[in-house]
Amino acid sequence: MPREAALDRIRKQGDTVLNANELQPDDIVIPLSIMGQSGAGKSTFVNNLLQSSVATVSDSLQSCTQKLAHYIMPIPTHWATRYHIGACSRVVLLDTPGFDDTQISDSEILRRIAVWLVASYGLNVKVAGIVYIHPIYPGRMTHNDCSNVKVFGKICGDAGLSKVILATTRWNLCPAGTGEKREEELVRTFWTNLLHNPDSADGKAKMMRLHNTTDSAREIVKAILEKMAQSKINGVILSLQDQLVIKNKRFQQTEAAKELRSKLEELLNETGSSSSEDRRGRLRSIAQQIGELKIPLGMRIKMMLGLD
Repeated sequence: MPREAALDRIRKQGDTVLNANELQPDDIVIPLSIMGQSGAGKSTFVNNLLQSSVATVSDSLQSCTQKLAHYIMPIPTHWATRYHIGACSRVVLLDTPGFDDTQISDSEILRRIAVWLVASYGLNVKVAGIVYIHPIYPGRMTHNDCSNVKVFGKICGDAGLSKVILATTRWNLCPAGTGEKREEELVRTFWTNLLHNPDSADGKAKMMRLHNTTDSAREIVKAILEKMAQSKINGVILSLQDQLVIKNKRFQQTEAAKELRSKLEELLNETGSSSSEDRRGRLRSIAQQIGELKIPLGMRIKMMLGLD
């Protein structure tokens, strides 16, 4: 089976996946993948939505999420009626470590996301929505943030972008007027390709404000369910899933991995040499990640000869 082969190639002991025994026989699962930079508020979003402190959060910009974790939320009956979905439908929330995590490499984070998506594909679970969470304050959008958005776009693909909610957080900390200006900057400059995607026949991403409340978190999910009801399709196969399972590509061959490798190579060139031990350690880490995102020579030869 293509799914099993793809999973065997990238899965490691201890990886988090959605198992068949977590699903009910009459269950209609709607995965809601939550992505974004570290400390942006992904775990807070989960806790507000479930009205329970199930995900560890931090007051700093350092990441608290070290492993992928999924949480299941039953959909209220009146939501099921309004959005024309089954009464037993549930939302599966996938909380991921953010890129530029303080303790986990970007290449490892992308691999773990790939494992979860491939495993869920085998259970006929399609992605109904992806929430990309970005803090509107205090920091501005950096070059590294822009690179991460490109990787995110490659994970989704053109069809997947129509299911994306770009949610901005930390509005309660933002001075009056500052947030609106940054919001305009995101629309005009940094998120233009996501919000105005000419290659997607299914629409574009949607931008929303995410406040630290249950009501605001629920509005995000309702927006995804509304998109799903309008399209009359239960979900979409993300580009990363399609490349790994259907097209039988290796992880390193995927567009997301290539984009991440390009980001890291650029970062390696910008960092340059240094006598600082911290800088040298950073260089070694980046070089190692680049190596992990390349197909080894022996494997490339086998592929060329059709032996793999």
